[in-house]
Amino acid sequence: MVPVTCRTEYLSGRHHRSATSAWVLMLAGMVSLVGLNIAGVGGLVTSAVVAAALAASLLSAAYGRLGDRGAVLLTVDDDTVYFGNEDRTLQAYPLTSLVTVAVGGPSDSTSHMAGGRAQHLTVAGQKYLKLTFATQNGKPVDAESVSASDKSEAETEFWRVAVVEGDPAVAEILTRLRRHAPERVTTKKKASTSATSRPRAETSAPDAEPVDLTRPPSMGPRIVDAGSDEAAERLWEEAARRHDEILGAYGTYELDPAMLLRYPAVTDVTVEQTQTFHLALDEATALRTDEYPRNRSRADAYQQSVAALRRAWIACEKHGRRVGATYLEQGDQDDLDRALKLYNHAAASSTPAEQATYYGRVRDIVSTMTDRGVLHPPEAAVAELQAVTRRALEAGTPKA
Repeated sequence: MVPVTCRTEYLSGRHHRSATSAWVLMLAGMVSLVGLNIAGVGGLVTSAVVAAALAASLLSAAYGRLGDRGAVLLTVDDDTVYFGNEDRTLQAYPLTSLVTVAVGGPSDSTSHMAGGRAQHLTVAGQKYLKLTFATQNGKPVDAESVSASDKSEAETEFWRVAVVEGDPAVAEILTRLRRHAPERVTTKKKASTSATSRPRAETSAPDAEPVDLTRPPSMGPRIVDAGSDEAAERLWEEAARRHDEILGAYGTYELDPAMLLRYPAVTDVTVEQTQTFHLALDEATALRTDEYPRNRSRADAYQQSVAALRRAWIACEKHGRRVGATYLEQGDQDDLDRALKLYNHAAASSTPAEQATYYGRVRDIVSTMTDRGVLHPPEAAVAELQAVTRRALEAGTPKA
């Protein structure tokens, strides 16, 4: 199994200290400006003092920005889960020692990330995985063997590990972790429910209500808000994948003449919903790049254009399948219905000459309606109809 890693960045003490210093120095410069003017100090001296304070403020801010952000790492391979502070130490636990897994947060604060076996790894504003491992004498052990052993010797270690909600890597990691703990989680919940005689503090587990990170909010996580560059790139890749899915779904209507005849509104650019879809498609195509653009603003704009494209496609397809050909005049509807029956007869026929005749009649009906401005099929649909007709003719032509 290929290891999967997610990375959640956070601002270190260096960033916070430099930001605080920058604000203090900037305020000091402003106060100095007012104070020196009131005291009647010369303009040259006042300018020098204020300029020095502002320069120091900018240098302090730059010092913080030049420092690398810290990061919480979480990796799962085929038998082990690793997590910890990227700049210090990583903890490793066998997946067989995993007792429960759930999602909590967002966290109100960032932990001090000092490492150690009792340290939580939370980042302010980010969700976190709540992991409980079975241990004995401070070492991880198989969770199933502990459940069947002497309960007095059983121990657990509880961790909170920050993750970025909506990150596809987090969703995959959560799926892998839940493969090892779902039965034990269920058992624990049932036991807690039945233990009504225990005090509330004992029956309320910290991981009582898991949140499914594989189902992001309706608007979805945005690239511009991603916790790390890696997460932003994965979100961009997910947007590109959705873009391709939409192109494939629309291509079904373009390349299958039967779909054109049954649901002409889906590809008819004179229909309002289809026009909106094509406008959204043009915008998403213009913003798409072959690789992640390394510019979050550009990548975010593409992601949002794909979200708009998806909404437009859902509306286009839903409307097109609902109305079918009923938006046309009754005579035109009858022509399309006759063309569809002919196409189905051709597809079911085993005689090339008969197929060519039926396909040819379908092509003639579509061409006539197109020339009259009643039907507006995409070029790909017309080309496919001509291609099947040509193939049938070629199949029915005797070889010399």
